[in-house]
Amino acid sequence: MLQSEKFQSAVKALLLIGLGLFLYSRIANGTLYFYISERYAWLTMVSVVGLLIVALSYRRNFGNDHDHDAHDHDHHHHHGDHDHNHGLSWGGIVLVALPIVLGLLVPPQPLGASAMENREIDIGGANSVMPAVVRSVAEKDPLQRNILDWVTSFRTAPTSGESFNGVEAEVIGFVYHELEGEDNAFWVARFIVGCCVADASPVALFVEWGQAAALPEGEWVRVRGRLRETAGAPAPILVAERVDVVPAPSQPYLYP
Repeated sequence: MLQSEKFQSAVKALLLIGLGLFLYSRIANGTLYFYISERYAWLTMVSVVGLLIVALSYRRNFGNDHDHDAHDHDHHHHHGDHDHNHGLSWGGIVLVALPIVLGLLVPPQPLGASAMENREIDIGGANSVMPAVVRSVAEKDPLQRNILDWVTSFRTAPTSGESFNGVEAEVIGFVYHELEGEDNAFWVARFIVGCCVADASPVALFVEWGQAAALPEGEWVRVRGRLRETAGAPAPILVAERVDVVPAPSQPYLYP
């Protein structure tokens, strides 16, 4: 039984260390942010430290004080099978190890065009926007605004009186073809994340470009052109002058 207790303690420690190192590796290579907002990375780091501290606490069971361990064993033996309630079952091992195994086997991927199905695209509507956010966006040079910045500007245009006709814009996002056979237009989109991917929602600009059909869905592109306001349209259209394929950014999401 003594060796069994030591074995269980060793397995518990290794699992906790493995889980802690796995989480740290995701922080180090940036893929953690494919799943949660970067503002919560510090909580994950706290979890890593906590897991390692708990794992190290099992070291007391690896010592050579056999007499003390044997005394404890005899004491527990005479008072029932209390230890069995705290033993590490194979089911428990699988439960803790499964996230590590799946995380190593399945390459981390951010949300992309395949996640756009059945999601409403935000192109700027009547939703309220915090004044501080509006001021921050207004202070940006138009060529420095991302897709979320433009959507925010479109929302506030009715009250601010801002005109977008002919304004130059440059944005980065992935290609989304909402309608099959749309040869001259596509959406350039990003996902915005508040807490984690469970609350992710897409924002996008509608782009007119003569070679849209040649762009594979999900391809990351940089689009540069000028906005065009159209009567009755819910938001201005970006008429592309240039579309370049680019690598996916290290942080694919935008944050409100």
